[in-house]
This record gives sequence, structure tokens and C-alpha cells, in this order.
Amino acid sequence: MTMADLVRDADLATILESRINEARVCDRNGAYSSAGIMLGSLLEGVLLDAVKARLPGSSEPLKKWNLHNLLETAHDKEWIQADVHGFATTLREYRNLVHPKAQVNIGHAPDRDTVSMCWPVINAALNELAATAG
Repeated sequence: MTMADLVRDADLATILESRINEARVCDRNGAYSSAGIMLGSLLEGVLLDAVKARLPGSSEPLKKWNLHNLLETAHDKEWIQADVHGFATTLREYRNLVHPKAQVNIGHAPDRDTVSMCWPVINAALNELAATAG
């Protein structure tokens, strides 16, 4: 599956394909914080596209959606299951490492094992979003 198969906005699909490729490069080269940030960004983009496509009459402007709200909505609408929601919430914390204070708060830096745990979350989220797409 490519991003273009899942994401309806062609420009966004191109950006998200780039994000997943960047995450792979970061992972292979030991830039684990950056890999986690890219994977979280990818998840946010895919969920944003899902909200845009599946909730066209939403009262909340798209620019106001954040990853927390996107995950809650995806779970509430049963686009993703509880397990993916839970693990993706943890992935969101690693995406937030783009803010240095967030890393101070979690008290450690991501390593190879951290990123190795993120990939299955992304795969499961993409699979579930694809399976629930209309």
C-alpha cells in the first residue's frame, strides 16, 4: 500500500510518503528522535486526511485538529481499535519530542528499540484506516 492508496489529498500523500522515507533514513542512521517525530507526523497527516474525508461537515476547522484530538476521534468513530489507539497515544508522546522540554519530561532519549516499537503502531494504524475507509 502506498500513501496515495490511503490518503485522498494527492499533495498530502506525497508529503507523507516523504515522511515515511525520512523516518526510514533516520532509523537506519541512528537518528531515533527524528525517526519518532517523523512517524508521529505521518500518523497525524493520515488521520487529518481521514477526518477531512470522513467528516466533511465537521464544525472544527482542520487547522485546529491536533494529534490527540485526531486519535480520540479515530477511536471514537471506530476507524482504529483500542490497541492501536493506546499505542499511538504513546507514539504521540515521542512525536512531541520535537519540543526539547518533552524529552526532559520523559527522562530519556529514544533508541533503536523505541523506534522498533513505533513501526508496528504505524503499520497497524494504516491497516485499520484502510480497512475502515468507505
